[in-house]
Amino acid sequence: MISNKRVKRLGLLLIAIVISSNILMDYAIADDWYEEEMGYYTIMEDGGDVLTLIGRELFVDDEYITGDNRHYRISSIDKENRVASAKLLGNVVLPDIEEVKKDETSSKYTDVLPVVVSDKDANILIYCTHSDESYVPSDGAASIRGGGGIFDVAQSFKDNLQSYGVNAYIDKTPHDPHDAGAYRRSRNTAIQLIKSKQPVAAIFDIHRDAVPKSEYDLTLGGQPATKVRIVVGRRNQNRQANEELAYKIKAVADKTYPGLIKDIYIGGGMYNQELSPRSLLFEVGTYENDKGAAQTSTNFLADVVSKSIFGGTIKSVEKPTKEYKTTPINYEKTKGSSRGILWLFVVLVIGIVGYLFISSGGKEVKSKLSGVWEDDDDK
Repeated sequence: MISNKRVKRLGLLLIAIVISSNILMDYAIADDWYEEEMGYYTIMEDGGDVLTLIGRELFVDDEYITGDNRHYRISSIDKENRVASAKLLGNVVLPDIEEVKKDETSSKYTDVLPVVVSDKDANILIYCTHSDESYVPSDGAASIRGGGGIFDVAQSFKDNLQSYGVNAYIDKTPHDPHDAGAYRRSRNTAIQLIKSKQPVAAIFDIHRDAVPKSEYDLTLGGQPATKVRIVVGRRNQNRQANEELAYKIKAVADKTYPGLIKDIYIGGGMYNQELSPRSLLFEVGTYENDKGAAQTSTNFLADVVSKSIFGGTIKSVEKPTKEYKTTPINYEKTKGSSRGILWLFVVLVIGIVGYLFISSGGKEVKSKLSGVWEDDDDK
């Protein structure tokens, strides 16, 4: 039989799990802008010009990739003046996107389907952590609790993906309020999507930024649109797979919809991207952009995303005579998405040990942990 002391110790261990999980989750998500008034940081090149504006908290060692693929690392942050300095690391080399030659276009590739799906059952999943985010010119406010305009943009993205032959699903569960717990709440939405819609090709969290509209204004194919920022979390085991997808999306977009992908920010949070490989956050425009322009961009983005993931041919919007071909991604990594949830549990267990060391000291921790598994009667 299990002694009362062992039951109590198991209870303490479970409490520690809860406490440590809350500590880890809050730490992992505390990198968005949660002040009452809209605000943003200015990222400056060390001793040089402004690189970009960004409406989230920054951390030293965050990384930033510009529209022309210069790679920077945040070296210092002035929180009072909301200015960050970034050091140039070099240039990022994006995947090569092959152009279809004219003779190929007239013969071999004339019958290529819009999407060449390597796994016809693979799904793209969509949700919105900040469900209140809205577009002032169209929605009348920057924030609408329970039903922000961001859902309309996410719905357009889903519809456009389906129009390209992709299995796409959206979950419109609200995660209000827009606070440091939003990612913890949206985590449950992401987990349920992943569990119910296997196999998963990719999962995307749709947002809009909080900087002046000039940062995101774009005209593509003669249509008003918005730029899209890709955000990758650097604190999870899926970072490499996520970066690879982000780079491929940017490479395809740069060839076919130039200017659509504004840049890539590799931030200090996890953004729930530890749950599944091929997981990204998209900032589609900013609160000062028209929502219709953001929805237009989701058509371009859906074309790029579908071809980046599933392969196929894609034409340039600016030069319709130019066409490019892409190959599907390797699904072996994405089919193991449940491992991300297991990895999260391992992280929480590690957090338990850290929590107990902080609160009790090393020797006492060893005693407590051994006592959990060793009954007094066995001593």
